[in-house]
Amino acid sequence: MTSAIANINGRVWRTGNFVRAYTGRALRPAEVMLLVRHRERFAGRILELGAGAGRVSGYLIDLASSYHGIDLSPRMVENGRALYPDGTFEVRDLRDLVTFADGSFDLVFAGYNVLDVLDDVERRRVLREIHRILARDGALVMSSHNRASSAASSSPARVELTANPLRLAYRVVGAAASVRNRRRLAGFEREEASYAIRNDAAHWYRLLHYYIGRDEQERQLVEVGFTLLDCLDEEGKSVRAGEPAAASSELHYVALRLPIA
Repeated sequence: MTSAIANINGRVWRTGNFVRAYTGRALRPAEVMLLVRHRERFAGRILELGAGAGRVSGYLIDLASSYHGIDLSPRMVENGRALYPDGTFEVRDLRDLVTFADGSFDLVFAGYNVLDVLDDVERRRVLREIHRILARDGALVMSSHNRASSAASSSPARVELTANPLRLAYRVVGAAASVRNRRRLAGFEREEASYAIRNDAAHWYRLLHYYIGRDEQERQLVEVGFTLLDCLDEEGKSVRAGEPAAASSELHYVALRLPIA
């Protein structure tokens, strides 16, 4: 069964045009560190979940022996195909991994908090599917919203002033839409013992995102058959067990697949 959260988020990503917002090849510090520190793990068969407009895909294609990227947005997939003909790009929901055979990939890359568009049940189900399609010594590289983050969300009604009249008009329209979206989605938010679902400021408050702390994410990965190898904050610094990393709005994880007993 598809959750209400997945339906809400899926509709935004499927119908919106975000190519311009996610194009280019600029990597964030943690992504650079991951590619450098774990370079040898990116040398095999890679599946990228939520490939977007190909921002990271080009680097993955350069390192991989083969690359397959999926995204819910047809516009994103079209852009990836145009930019990187050496890769394979496909319109596919990240929850739909059933047609990939066991052990199909050596690494699954789920960047930019893409798994956080799912609720807890679906997220765990996808993690188990990722475990299935990874090779025996395969790796999952993912990021997730940090529940312990001290970053304050801006008010949806707040408009930053600018001397540019067109930009100001855009911000006024965006603020009005944000207020409406916030009211519409606030009822879906929840705070659980191990995670939270929050309507944050992304894309005019149109989305609901999963938030989890470093230690809870490690426990979740262990439950579905992984062992945590590395955790980095936004600046690429290591985050050890027990550290909240409150200054970092997201955390990046490298987990190794454990064989099923």
